Parts: sequence; C-alpha cells; structure tokens
Amino acid sequence: MPLRYEVPKQSGRSEVLYIRRTRIRESIKYVLRQSTWDGRCWNHRDLFQLGDDPSDSIVYVGGSGFYFHEDLEARLEELQVKYTQDQLEKEFFPYLKPHIRRILENFRGNENSAGRWRGMSNEELWEYQKHLHSFDRRRLHFLRVGRIDMGALEGRPWKFLNVILEKSRDEIEHVIENMERVLKPHEMRLYLYTALEIQSYFPNSLLRNHPAALDPEQVDQYFLDELCRLNEDDAFFFGHENRDKSALHPYLVKYVCFYFDHFFAHLGQDAFVREFINRRRAYVAPPAKPALATQDACKVFGISVEKYREMSRRELIQHYRRSAQQMHPDKGGDHEEFVKMTEAYECLMSGK
Repeated sequence: MPLRYEVPKQSGRSEVLYIRRTRIRESIKYVLRQSTWDGRCWNHRDLFQLGDDPSDSIVYVGGSGFYFHEDLEARLEELQVKYTQDQLEKEFFPYLKPHIRRILENFRGNENSAGRWRGMSNEELWEYQKHLHSFDRRRLHFLRVGRIDMGALEGRPWKFLNVILEKSRDEIEHVIENMERVLKPHEMRLYLYTALEIQSYFPNSLLRNHPAALDPEQVDQYFLDELCRLNEDDAFFFGHENRDKSALHPYLVKYVCFYFDHFFAHLGQDAFVREFINRRRAYVAPPAKPALATQDACKVFGISVEKYREMSRRELIQHYRRSAQQMHPDKGGDHEEFVKMTEAYECLMSGK
C-alpha cells in the first residue's frame, strides 16, 4: 500500500479533544488528548494527565451542578487550546454521576459527526476515504456486520468509515478500541483473522472462511507474519516516524493477547465440516462456476422472482436458515441439492 504523504483536511473538522485509556506497566491511566493538523497529516498531543480516574477532575457543587477542576482548565489555557465547556462535558460525560448523565441526556442533541460528510458525492467522499488503511477498513467492517467473507472494500466509499476520517492514528485507535468492547470471547480470533485478511493465504481452500477447520499452526504463523508486517507499515503509522520498529507497537500488543488468549469458534455444521475434511483432504477446488441468473436462483431457492424482490435481507436469511435445516445432509437431505440451494442463496444475497 503506498505511503500517504498527502492526506486531505476537511475544513469543517475542528481539532477535537478525547480521553484516551492507556496502560503504563501494570496499571491503567487516562490522559486528555487532542488530534491536531500539522499541515501534512493528523497527529495527537497530550494535554492533561487524568490519573487513574477521569472523574477526579470533576467537582460537584450539589444537585446536578458541576464544573471541571481548575488545574485542568488552567493547563488547557496554558497550552492555548481552543475548546468550549460543551466539548469538555461531552468527553467527560461517561465519568459523570449516573443521575447527572440521565438529566443531561435529555438536553443532548444528535451529535453524529457523520453529518459533516452528508451531501458529498461518492467521488468527493472517496477522495478522503481512499487514504484509510485496509486494516482499519476491515476492522470496522467486522465490528459493524461480523462477517468473515466481506469481499472488496477498496475502490469505493463506505459511510460506516466516516467515523475515523480526519483523525490521528491515536484517535482512530481510541475509536476502534471502544467499539471492540462489544466483541465476545469467541469472536476475538475471528475478528483478527478477518482484519488481517489471513484467509488470503488459503485462496484455493473451501474452508478459508472457517478458520477453526484449517491447520492451526499455519494460521498462527500467518497471524504473526501479518502483525509484524503491519508493525513495519509506514502507511499505517503515518505521523509516527520516530517509532521503534524493532518492538511491537503498543497499538498492536493487545492483539497478541486477543489472539492467543482465545480460540476459534466452530461456525455451526461441525459434523459436516469434519466429514468434509476426512473425505476430501486432497481436494482441489474446481474453476469458479458462473453466477446463477436471478430467475434460476429463485427457482432453486423455492420462491418467485416477485417474492424475492419484496423480501428484505433479513427475510432472505431466515428463509435460507429454514431451508437449510430441512435439506442439510445431517438431517437426511441430499448433499447435491443442499449445495445447489446454498449457491442459489449466495447469488440472491449478492442482490441484497
């Protein structure tokens, strides 16, 4: 991936404050940071050390009243940081007392920053998104939809990526780290397998999207290779030119724990997968078949073209699941018919 030495700046985005959770040795510390534009790229700087608990910088005066500690505001003035009380309140909102949060929620409007990009054409939006790293694209896609096989994300804009536009690498990691908290233990490895595109090492394997069924030593080695490659990628660390490439960067250390502290979950049909492996270890995938026509796919799938056009994506998935339960080989169904039905489903899903 080419180095991104010319990153556009959207004039509507001001330099934003955010509270970053950091690990220092064995303890967790918090720091108030700011993403800043240096004329070449977005970077970050530390503004104020918040210690073990950001709420220590909030002073309550009774009722629902509060203000921020004078040391914090004095430091921001000393650094000539342009900010408003609303900005501080927004960042410290998660650390306020619960009853105050409930009161303030009634007064908070829609703060979706994506509105800044609303109204742009796809061509204009792509000018900003084309500089995003593929690792960021794939992380956000998995966190949004949870799919391993996500197809090509390059070459066109995606609205869900707007959340990391015009941010320093540190602020991007801050945003994605908060999103990663929704991941369940059995999703950790799948997340990294997908984000690092490890399935690309198994292009001819029908099980490339079922990592639990692949050679675990190979998968582990490819994971380490890709993580080390990312650690040396100047495009990913744009704005961090003075980093030590001989050691794994703190942004990536957590992913070693994510990966080796968890296991791949079997994505259903375990007996079918085991049987497939035992019977076809030497199997070589045939050339790709041409895609079914929509009319033919609907016929195999057991619905009319009109019904298909009326169905939502969710309804199509539900129909497939019901059919799969009845036609699965483990339930006495015919294997070839099951394969045809699955191919028809994939064809119809591509249209949704």
